[in-house]
Parts: sequence; structure tokens; C-alpha cells
Amino acid sequence: MPEDKVLTYDEWIAEGTRRFGPDKMGWKFICPSCGYVASVADWRNAGDEKGSMTAFSCIGRLTGSEKQMFDKTGGPCNYAGGGLFGLNPMKVMQDGVIHSLFDFAEA
Repeated sequence: MPEDKVLTYDEWIAEGTRRFGPDKMGWKFICPSCGYVASVADWRNAGDEKGSMTAFSCIGRLTGSEKQMFDKTGGPCNYAGGGLFGLNPMKVMQDGVIHSLFDFAEA
């Protein structure tokens, strides 16, 4: 997806459903820092009950990973989407606010 493209929330939901089906727990995202792929269920099982970190920060932030961001040795890493380095490539507008998220992983 081009970096300047902003999806509406409905477009983002449609794309996730097309790739993974309607059960969002099975949707998978890829960390832009380390390449680790995690599903929504993985984030929830790691403790992100409200979904505030899902597809925003690497799951390693929740699991206590000591791997630093940009460590391309398999992840997960400790990358945070709201930190100094804004790597999250997907832009989604919801209620007038643009959110930067991880890209969907391959289905």
C-alpha cells in the first residue's frame, strides 16, 4: 500500500475480512521493525485485552522481549508504534483520527 494512502475504517475492515475472514482474532499483522507476525488472538493472549497495542506495537512489548527494535533475527522485539521511530506503514482513519498500524501479514 502506498505510504500516503489512508484507508477508511470500513475499507480496513473489508481488507482484513477479505484476507482472513470475519473473525478478527485470526487476523495477522507484521511488525515493521523485526518482521514478527502475530494475530489479534496472540496479542490478547499476551495481555492486550483492550486492543490498545494490537497492530500498533510489536507483541514483544507485552511479552517482555529483550530483542531491540530493528533486530532482524526473528523477533518479537520491543518496538513501540508511538515511539521516536514511526514505522507503522498502514494509515486508517476512524472518527476523524488517523491511526498508524502494522500492515496485514500474508494470509
